[in-house]
Amino acid sequence: MKKSLLALPILAVCATHANAQSSVTLYGLLDEGLMINTNAKNVVNGKNVGGRQFQLDSNSGLQGSRWGLKGSEDLGGGLKAIFTLESGINVSNGAFGQGNTAFGRQAFVGISSASYGTVTLGRQYDSVNDYIGSYGFALSYGGSSTEHPGDIDNVNHSSRANNTIKYASPNFRGLQFGGTVSLGGIAGEISQSSGYTLGANYNHGGMGLGVAYEYFKNPSAAGAILNGNVNATTFNSLNSGYLGARPANSLQIIAAAGSYQIGPALIGAVYSNTKYQNIGAFGGATATFNDFELNASYRFTPALLLAGEYNYTKGNAVRGDIGDQKYNQFSLLLDYLLSKRTDVYMEGTFQTASGTSSTGAAAVADIGSLGDSSNNHQLVARVGMRHRF
Repeated sequence: MKKSLLALPILAVCATHANAQSSVTLYGLLDEGLMINTNAKNVVNGKNVGGRQFQLDSNSGLQGSRWGLKGSEDLGGGLKAIFTLESGINVSNGAFGQGNTAFGRQAFVGISSASYGTVTLGRQYDSVNDYIGSYGFALSYGGSSTEHPGDIDNVNHSSRANNTIKYASPNFRGLQFGGTVSLGGIAGEISQSSGYTLGANYNHGGMGLGVAYEYFKNPSAAGAILNGNVNATTFNSLNSGYLGARPANSLQIIAAAGSYQIGPALIGAVYSNTKYQNIGAFGGATATFNDFELNASYRFTPALLLAGEYNYTKGNAVRGDIGDQKYNQFSLLLDYLLSKRTDVYMEGTFQTASGTSSTGAAAVADIGSLGDSSNNHQLVARVGMRHRF
């Protein structure tokens, strides 16, 4: 009996030690708001006639609503097994996000070492997200309604890469780097729908700099980088002419960004060059988009933030004037923290378009993931609440 009693505290210590070696965390956030769209997509008898729209919306806030599980297990020798399963959700109706994909945001498992870096396998973000996204207004502040038109350069990680192997380095005195390789998985076609990305980031004091490169073959094929959800992706007139029948056979993105902190103010800039290459519908031509973003934020108090952005996107013509589209976009955000986990905010984005879209029709405004408007201007405003758990 005495031996049994003595064994109880020993077993308790061992159980505590074992539990300390592994952990699983449930986490998430809910971002819901009232959104006003002055020119929402509204197709009647095959024609987009537009229309003013008022709705509760869970997709166009500061961050996409989500829940997830992440965990780690200590393997000894400085190694950890890690995993993440993360699902987008629509608070307005309870549906899955990312085209009704169960774990559409992230799903990966891997090995992590403080000395050598991390290798993960699964559905993951690319290097543009990892090394450029934090400098952009959409990912840092305003969410998808403030992203570059159609998120053409994936700076707001609208597209995730399936079947992906990722390496991320440790932090070497402010320098981090990494890359991804995505396998197409097509029988008999090793390179079809495959791709790779590379990137690096350096932070020192109040300065940050990032660069990234991305290349994918057959980017609009089912399961590929631009069409990787369970349900097929619908492209807008911005690029649908390059990704429909006889689409581009490759996608290339080059991006660079930087920021500088001056007391409570932060100034940032992002440049990207996106190319849809060898477009069959246009005799092998290449469509190029150059995007320039300037953003700034000012924290008046620990709880009150004001942030703004100007973005200019220019496409080149691939035949005649087809594709010579231009977009000017302005965004503004006022955010107030009620606590460390809950905030309320107001934001708005105004965009104008000019030129001729990839379809040969007049370019129309295309804010975030909201789809084509019916003419060349659009305003989206939102009052929302975000809660993290």
